Amino acid sequence: MKLSPLNSPGLRFSFVFVVGFLVLAFALETMLQHRVWPATFEAGDVVESSRGRFEIEERDLRGEPGEIESHAEFNEFFDRQGRWSDVASESSLRLTKKDGTQSTVTAQERELGEIPALFWIQVVVGLGALLISGWIWALRSKNLAIAWFALSGLSILVSAVPSAIYTSREMALPQDLFRVLESLNAIGAIGFGIAMLGLFSVYPVRLPHWKIWSIAQALFFSAWLILYHVQLTPGAAGVSLMIVTEMAAICVVIGLQFWATKGRPADRAALTWLGLSVILGAGAFVVFNTLPLVLGLPSLNQGYAFAFFLIIYLGLAAGLTRYRLFEVGQWAFRFLFYALGALILVLLDAALVFGLGVDRLPALGAALLVAGFLYLPLRDGIWRAFSRRGRLEPHELLASALHVAFAPSAAERTSRWEALLQRLFDPLEITSAPAGVREVEILTDGLTLEIPAVAGAPALRLSYPWSGRSLYTPQSREVARQIVTLIAQADSNREAYDRGVAEERRRMAQDLHDDVGARLLTGLTLADERLRPTLQGAIADIRSIVRGMTGEQVVVARLLEDVRHETSRRLEPANIGLVWSLKAGFENRALDYRQHKTLGSALREVVSNVIRHSGARELAVEIKEEGELLILSLRDDGRGFSPEAVRGETQGYGLRSLRRRLHDLGGTCELRALEKGSEVVLILPYALK
Repeated sequence: MKLSPLNSPGLRFSFVFVVGFLVLAFALETMLQHRVWPATFEAGDVVESSRGRFEIEERDLRGEPGEIESHAEFNEFFDRQGRWSDVASESSLRLTKKDGTQSTVTAQERELGEIPALFWIQVVVGLGALLISGWIWALRSKNLAIAWFALSGLSILVSAVPSAIYTSREMALPQDLFRVLESLNAIGAIGFGIAMLGLFSVYPVRLPHWKIWSIAQALFFSAWLILYHVQLTPGAAGVSLMIVTEMAAICVVIGLQFWATKGRPADRAALTWLGLSVILGAGAFVVFNTLPLVLGLPSLNQGYAFAFFLIIYLGLAAGLTRYRLFEVGQWAFRFLFYALGALILVLLDAALVFGLGVDRLPALGAALLVAGFLYLPLRDGIWRAFSRRGRLEPHELLASALHVAFAPSAAERTSRWEALLQRLFDPLEITSAPAGVREVEILTDGLTLEIPAVAGAPALRLSYPWSGRSLYTPQSREVARQIVTLIAQADSNREAYDRGVAEERRRMAQDLHDDVGARLLTGLTLADERLRPTLQGAIADIRSIVRGMTGEQVVVARLLEDVRHETSRRLEPANIGLVWSLKAGFENRALDYRQHKTLGSALREVVSNVIRHSGARELAVEIKEEGELLILSLRDDGRGFSPEAVRGETQGYGLRSLRRRLHDLGGTCELRALEKGSEVVLILPYALK
């Protein structure tokens, strides 16, 4: 089987490294071939040799040909560079300064240490872009977004290294070499824009018609560049205008990506990082170098402006590999704040020096004071407002933990716990997590936070925090861990307290049963027929209270049997018949103390109203269950009631109390006027597990 030379990440990166090494060797060899002249050449100077005479003009000292607008002036610039270079090809020159003084200067061989810093800045940027993008490409060579990324890095190398050679020249370069270097610089610059537009057409998400768009923009800018170089476009439509146009198009595509990643927080986070890196890096290059050239204003030297591209490649490498993506929001905004601070400092310093004529050192000091006293507090305020989301102060954490842990029931604790998590992280989804979760963990690139079971609440999985607009960060995980620890400690204390309370209740229930109950039983044996029902009711109430104090639940079937017997006994003296109908067996159903006490009291209140007010001859009771609800319907054939009698302030205290007690347990009480008589429907949920 024949192996491809690029079939492994190591070999691919070695290939990238070799390309970078060869380009560096070419650049160094070109720089070392051009000798050092022990003189400074200025406009008005004249150089002479056996190959001719050349008078230096101001336009010959331009560092960047991109400043030239017309094609005629562009051609003349390179023609003069060629003539100057031809005259200076001799080892010795006769130099006549503009003040008339003459001297003979002899060229010296250039040493490596004599290469200007401006050259190294651009070479480092070009090689850095190539190696960073090449490293990512070596790891993920089949990814289309990475391919565009690698092309952008190669484009920066192609643009930066030629610029490093001609912007750091001391003497004119040969015309052919200079033209080639300038063309390569332009090709690299336009190639970078094409690569960025292609990258943002497919990353983080593939935009509609991305293939057509990628091909169309590549053909458009390539054709524009070719037409410019063959001088078929107006002189003003030069490389600088192309770069500005590409930057505007990049901003538009980033905006389209921002819209396309709505509701996709992981993609939005990657876009935030990438877009911020490109806008700060390439945008700074355009603002300080390219745009001023288009507008005919003074600009930053292209060599120094290339340093801005390091921002792009460090940011893009981090974003594309999802490095520290959990902290993308915080890092991106911190990065922005620091960049803005540096920009404000530079602009203030420049305004004081060039606008007001202040000396450089006092101007720098004043700019530092203004940035320190005005910008930094504003930056901190904005950052606190941005990072406040989901934060609780220490006393709020403790209060929230106690509120969850001391809920009256497991269901209420779960409800309060989910409400607290909703407040902290505002997730789009809260679902059950696997029971084996033991620690708070961030999953799926920050989209999901898993939280272990605590205080009787199940383990939970929180997805898409802050309404899907961001990701979980290590800070989010730490907040969740703190609150889980506090709730676990509070729950442990609550359980100890509950055990003490339960023990005390058992003791009191035992005393009530053994002492008061025994005395009532003694009284029951001695009572007459009129007093005996009252004592029997008191004994039944004591038994009910004892069950409640000991936490014992009452089987519904047994409760209904007791209630039926009591209701029949109460209706008999009023000559009201009882029709009792059960629609289910209720064998395995149970109510806790509050529920069966409320149900018994509600039935007594309804029966009392029937006896006192209805004039009925019969009471029909129907009992059924629907799901987890116990439903009792009581219908009489009496005189009924008007709807106004049971609304607002006109309803009696007993009815208001009945409704309130049922509502507290999640139940309801409904009163209905019938054609003859009335109906009361009591709905009560079964005991919560």
